[in-house]
Amino acid sequence: MVGGSEFTQVTVRIRFRRMAKPTGALFLFTVLIAVQWFLPAMAVSDSVETAALLAFKKAQPDPGKQLSSWQGNDPCGPPAWNGIYCQQEPNSNTSHVIEIRAMNFNLGGTLVSDLGNLSRLLRLNVMNNGLTGPIPPALGKLGSLILFLVNNNALTGSIPPQLGNLTSMIRFQIDGNQISGAIPAELGNLTMVNHLHMNNNSLNGSLPPDLGRLSNLNHLIINNNQVTGPLPVTLANVPELTIIQLDNNPIGGSFPQNLTQIPSLIKLSLRNCSLSQNVPDLSAMPNLTFVDMSYNNLTGPLPASIPSQMITLGFSNNQLEGGVPANYSALNYIQNLDVSNNGNLNGSIPPFGNGASFNNASAVVVVDLQNNAFTGWDAATADAASRPNKKIWLTGNSALCGSNGIVSAPTQLLVCAGTSSVLETGVTFGSPAPTAGTASCPAACQYPALLVAADAATCWCATPITVKLRLKSPSFTYFDTNYLVYFQGLVANALSLSLYQVRVSNATRVPGQYSQVITLFVFPPAKNTSFSDPEFANIFLQFASWSVSAGQEWSFSVAGPYDFLDFLTGGAESVGSKKSLATGVVVGIVVGSVALASAFAALLTFVLLRRRSKYSRSKLAGVHNLPAGVVIKGVKGFTFAELAKATDDFSADHELGQGGYGKVYKGVLADGTLVAIKRAQEGSMQGSTQFYTEIELLSRVHHRNLVSLLGYCNDRGEQMLVYEFMAGGTLRDHLIPTEIMDFGRRLHIALGTARGILYLHTEADPPIFHRDIKASNILLDERYNAKVADFGLSKLAPMPDLNGATQDYVSTIVKGTPGYLDPEYFLTQKLTDKTDVYSFGVVLLEILTGMFPIAYGKNIVREVTRAVEQGDVMSIADPQMGAAPPKQGWEPLLKLALACCQNTSELRPSMVDIVRELEDIWRVTKPASLSKVDSDTFSIEMDTLHPSPSLWPSSDARYTALSEPTTSAATSSSFRDESNFGIDLPGKPGDFRSSMVNPR
Repeated sequence: MVGGSEFTQVTVRIRFRRMAKPTGALFLFTVLIAVQWFLPAMAVSDSVETAALLAFKKAQPDPGKQLSSWQGNDPCGPPAWNGIYCQQEPNSNTSHVIEIRAMNFNLGGTLVSDLGNLSRLLRLNVMNNGLTGPIPPALGKLGSLILFLVNNNALTGSIPPQLGNLTSMIRFQIDGNQISGAIPAELGNLTMVNHLHMNNNSLNGSLPPDLGRLSNLNHLIINNNQVTGPLPVTLANVPELTIIQLDNNPIGGSFPQNLTQIPSLIKLSLRNCSLSQNVPDLSAMPNLTFVDMSYNNLTGPLPASIPSQMITLGFSNNQLEGGVPANYSALNYIQNLDVSNNGNLNGSIPPFGNGASFNNASAVVVVDLQNNAFTGWDAATADAASRPNKKIWLTGNSALCGSNGIVSAPTQLLVCAGTSSVLETGVTFGSPAPTAGTASCPAACQYPALLVAADAATCWCATPITVKLRLKSPSFTYFDTNYLVYFQGLVANALSLSLYQVRVSNATRVPGQYSQVITLFVFPPAKNTSFSDPEFANIFLQFASWSVSAGQEWSFSVAGPYDFLDFLTGGAESVGSKKSLATGVVVGIVVGSVALASAFAALLTFVLLRRRSKYSRSKLAGVHNLPAGVVIKGVKGFTFAELAKATDDFSADHELGQGGYGKVYKGVLADGTLVAIKRAQEGSMQGSTQFYTEIELLSRVHHRNLVSLLGYCNDRGEQMLVYEFMAGGTLRDHLIPTEIMDFGRRLHIALGTARGILYLHTEADPPIFHRDIKASNILLDERYNAKVADFGLSKLAPMPDLNGATQDYVSTIVKGTPGYLDPEYFLTQKLTDKTDVYSFGVVLLEILTGMFPIAYGKNIVREVTRAVEQGDVMSIADPQMGAAPPKQGWEPLLKLALACCQNTSELRPSMVDIVRELEDIWRVTKPASLSKVDSDTFSIEMDTLHPSPSLWPSSDARYTALSEPTTSAATSSSFRDESNFGIDLPGKPGDFRSSMVNPR
């Protein structure tokens, strides 16, 4: 659970075992001592904070009785007050309030100044209530606050300048209130803030230039206010700014040209802002996907050079003239191109219909050219207008439409019927009905969706969690089927769920705006009918803390930021209503506290008797049978007792690491062999399937670059795997700021890893797709020899059918690690050998740069590609490589890495080609000196990236640096799982426009 360690609300579960005849008197005596010892040590709440909360309660009408538990003098409990979360002060018995989570509590009072006394408060969440009155200046004393969420209330007054003291702030949301006055310059002190959401208020005055000091700002959203110009040119200094949304403000004047030099910008929205003069040049913003400057007073021609990733482009209701540039018709991801109602746009309309979105039957595309002076058009455009979900509007162009128009009468019915703006009406999309494969599904379920497990081809009814969100600033106009599927995948990966567990119930665009209100169903995993209380709480916390992420809450994606509106279980009341989320946890606290005291007593008794029954879990001999059909060769079965002895009862001193499956321990077998033992934790979500998969696969593959499985344990309800011990740990362990690892050693690791993967793809019988290649699954011995590990997600490649034909992919639900996940596999659920190639390409980029695949919301593939395009590749080289890497090795290795990370599998090399290229690089660089390289001459020829070795540079040309690197469309889009998760799908949906800094 995100942030779970911060809360005192804990449920403790104790498992009692039958002990060897302890007397009742002894047990009772020990319990009494334990309770007497334990209870005085329980933490108490800070009295000043208690008084502040009671003052807030007194100011609330609270018709829903949400604050009825706020009684007494101990808000931290147990039981804790509803919506209050605490943390105990180290070396003290005092607990402090760190979060107020009162969203949707139907409160109608005021924010009181006493809240400023909550000195340890991290999160103030009172959004979606009816709070009135001003924001108290005393809240500026909350120096630890990171989330300030007072949006969607009825607050009035101005923004207190004292809020500029909240220098730890990450998210500042006051939108959806009635706040007036100027934006104080002191907000420029919030240097940690990622989000400034102040839209839908009555703010006035100009934007303070101090906002240019917000070096971490991602989203500046201030639409629907009364803000005036001029726009501060200092915003160009904000390095990570991705959204500027200022619609419906009387800004006036021209758009500052230096604001067109923000390369990170994804969205620029200044609709109805009284802007004048010419349309700004957009060519210096390569990541731009959304531009709306409609309803202004702009003059001159449309910008001739626009980013190729454009999704939404709006210049309607201006005074533009000239023609539509030909490149507009070839935009691959365009959804909405609106240049209507300019009057003087003229010439011949370019032939629309060649772009990818026009050739995708499920993609909605609208090209609005109404009320202009166009005089010609191409027959290809007529064909495009007849395709499914495509619309081209020409009404009001007299030379084209009407009785004298050159467009034929039948085609005029398609393009000259006339319509209102696409933003004036709400449009609703629902989730496509899931299919159940060959299974027999229930005739009807209580909730309007069936769960489908693709691997099992089964379906069943279940109670979902219902989540209501509002996308505040997406870059798309239409939430069509492509974006619906993309968004489901984004949420699934952010929550570490399978794709089948997330369904969009409906998505409605708010009339007159681009925002989308989305209802999500989040289903429990396969065969479960509902979520457990901890699972329910975990998912809620991720949404409420904005840690549902692809990096930073998909901030760098085309989905944009979201409002968290509500959270329900099935058809129950919301979390903020009568049935509080905290209720079950509170019960757990009371029971857990008593259980903990009892456990202490039991522990004392158990210690006295431990020598007589050290392994009392079972007196049975080790049982290591495996299910029918699981075939193993040359792998030993161990008993639980043997492995417990090898690890000193799995002591913490023997722990090597921990993952989703469980913990890994260093052990010494009876014969002195050092081993690594992976022990599944109780309730592991990966569980038995991974356990049996890994045993079966590793027992059949043997290669010096694959980790060896020595044995397993399937005894006493335990599942453990015993591997050869790798003294060097994981590759990821060595890519750290405190360790120098030279280029030659990194290349040696890359080559060994590639050879291991090549064996899986070509020599294993049948071949194996690993499906989880990543730096932490590459183990090193003491000589830095690499071995690929962790086959729990692996799949056997397809076998030939009766006719000898072999399918080149396996259809399976998407699994893997965010940041390494192949975008094509994510979209199609078709697992191929090129899925491993993509992941290996990310590993190569890690080796070269030291970066994480995803960190701080930024994606390594995007960042490296951007550096290459800008001719600044040495800026991304890992400084821990020691001496500068040899140019004749660095350049081809970087080319190879980016070739592996192409979005389309056919553009990626095979593992055969990769190993051959790595061997060539090794031969050239092995005797080379690692002398300093002049970074000014260090560049990559992007247009040579190609999977075929014959098209890579020859051994002579490979090391010839170009002074002006060129850009290939094949490398212009990236993928991330923001996950995050993040995930970045190939080209729209999901081309995330992310950027990455080395997290060091």
